[in-house]
Amino acid sequence: MNSNEKELVDQTMNGDPTALGSLLELHRDRLSRMIKGRIDPRLAARVDTSDVVQEVHLEVIKRIHEFIAKPEVPFFTWVRFLAKQKIAEIARHNITTQARDVRRECIASQEGESSLLLSRYLEAKVESPSKEANDIEVKEFIALAIASLEPSDQDVLFLRHAEQLTAVETAAELGISPNTCRQRHVRALQRLKQEMIKHKLTWSF
Repeated sequence: MNSNEKELVDQTMNGDPTALGSLLELHRDRLSRMIKGRIDPRLAARVDTSDVVQEVHLEVIKRIHEFIAKPEVPFFTWVRFLAKQKIAEIARHNITTQARDVRRECIASQEGESSLLLSRYLEAKVESPSKEANDIEVKEFIALAIASLEPSDQDVLFLRHAEQLTAVETAAELGISPNTCRQRHVRALQRLKQEMIKHKLTWSF
């Protein structure tokens, strides 16, 4: 947390609504990126990310007393928690009984959320020097590489790289210490790179 954010958090804790507004704007881009990455692609055409951000901001304002009562959690970690609740709510409202196949697909994808989200992120970052490998094969190679990782490794890689959380924020999200988070991050990176090399893939991050 930089000095500006800390000052805004302190002012928010003292009940300053202007500071809360500034704090939300400070994290707007990060929140937007997080929401965009977690909205199911089957719903993306119906859901505007900026609208979801606005809804989350309203929820934050409504429930800021909860954060003030328990400030041990980093502010953005708490906002992400509310955002995930909002995304789940949007999914329930948008997937109607007329779209049962989509409903089943969304439920199934939730079972491997970390793997799915990490795959989406890596598909935009990974390159194959081999001209023989097509896009479908590259996606399959990425899926195999991710499947070889522990779920905890998938979690830390997605949070640190795709969502660009700090080590402290990631630790709070995963319920571990910052030091453990850093160690897990390094280990996960090493394992992923080893798997990528097996399939002759390069990852620009």
